[in-house]
Amino acid sequence: MIQKEFIRNELRYRYPDLTDSIREPQQAVGRPLLFEGGSRKFGTRIIICSSEDFNTLRAEEQKEPLFLCIGMPSKELLRKYDVCVLSKDEQASAVLNFVQRLFDRLDDWTQSLRQAAEAGEGAEELLCRASDMLQNPVLLFDARGHIVAQSTFIETAATLEHIISDKLLEKDGEFGRVIKIGNGSVPEAMFIRLEANDGSYTIVCPASERPLYASDEIVLESLAGFLRLMLTERTLHLGAQRMHRENEPVARSFQALFHNEDSAKNTIEALQTLGWSASDEYAVIAIEPADRDLRAAQADAICDLLEDELDHCCAFPFLPVVAAVVKTNLLEIDLLKNKLRDLANKNEIKIGMCESFAGFLLFPERLDQAKTALNYADEFSGAAGFSDVFEYELSAQLQHEAPKALLCMRSVLALAKYDKEHETNYLDTAEAYEKNRFNAVRTAGELFIHRSTFLYRLERIKAQFGLDLDDRSLSLLHLLYSLQIVKEL
Repeated sequence: MIQKEFIRNELRYRYPDLTDSIREPQQAVGRPLLFEGGSRKFGTRIIICSSEDFNTLRAEEQKEPLFLCIGMPSKELLRKYDVCVLSKDEQASAVLNFVQRLFDRLDDWTQSLRQAAEAGEGAEELLCRASDMLQNPVLLFDARGHIVAQSTFIETAATLEHIISDKLLEKDGEFGRVIKIGNGSVPEAMFIRLEANDGSYTIVCPASERPLYASDEIVLESLAGFLRLMLTERTLHLGAQRMHRENEPVARSFQALFHNEDSAKNTIEALQTLGWSASDEYAVIAIEPADRDLRAAQADAICDLLEDELDHCCAFPFLPVVAAVVKTNLLEIDLLKNKLRDLANKNEIKIGMCESFAGFLLFPERLDQAKTALNYADEFSGAAGFSDVFEYELSAQLQHEAPKALLCMRSVLALAKYDKEHETNYLDTAEAYEKNRFNAVRTAGELFIHRSTFLYRLERIKAQFGLDLDDRSLSLLHLLYSLQIVKEL
């Protein structure tokens, strides 16, 4: 069955002089019939008739059918029934054949999509089949505006910047409803959002080859339903072109941690069997391409690049980004960040990073921080750490009740842990130095130690924990916050 609105709009495209009076445009109707007697109950069908035949219809309620009337009927009947009026010169048989072909075409197209979905041929194959019917390109975007699949019927992806608007990418937009971009009567594009696999996606159809018609909305809604069933890693073919396959078992374990799947204990045991120890520290990284193209081949290439260039690295697509886990520690974090910036600039990618943290706890939250840092990558030469953007994001992190351990400087956490295990007082030294506005003489006096002893402690804090309290780029807010919450942890 097809909605009355769809039939009306397709008829208007074929018969520009059509007029209509439809009160229930969303009601679905079945295949067309020719008019047979004025006393018949037609049900939810399309009825093709002449104005003379239509005027014989008894004045009883028949809200279900859609009448395609050749010639103008009485005004009373126009007000009473759902009617599309065509020129009196049209042939009933020609109108019948045209509407039948609409049904046949939609049936064939729906069957084609169903076959692609059931066969698992991939999202791009589904988009290509939809593009054949829409006669326009079709693209699939993830939540960050990356192209993750597209029909082959497109040569204009580079010109879509004006279509990827704030409205398209806004996080609180309505799901499951077609929205138009541009002029209401002649839109530049239309899109529909859907949710699948704990992620959100947007299907976009720009009017690059022919104008968009209202009936195309029904096509896009149907496409969204099939795509929702297909949006898995298998049907996006992520990982199919990887050069390095040896890390796949590790990647599956990290994906389980990011998804909070399975028991953490089982996943951690699997990782330790594969050589990733819970006693080590790991940085979580989020990567995206600068050109928004994150289709399968590009995502796989980014993964291979990271694993080639970084030691002890496991990278994998985790839409809407490429995620990576890198073994590192506090003293190596600045070297890692510099290397990431070099990779970002040479390979036209953007990188965000959550600094190293011990073990495998809080992995979803670590990835969230890496994606937060990714939003600021352009401001930090292509690669930003969460510590770089802490001052911009503190209020949002508190609002979302982010774990305090992840908001605390890793170096301050390490100071506190070391003090507890070795009965030292490095944390008190750092706190006193901050309170005395980084005045060495005044701080040494307050701590009742010689100035040279205090300077020795500062050097130890820098060398052993990577915390340079005299670094002018150090965020004072982050330091103060860390010194406060480390006492609560």
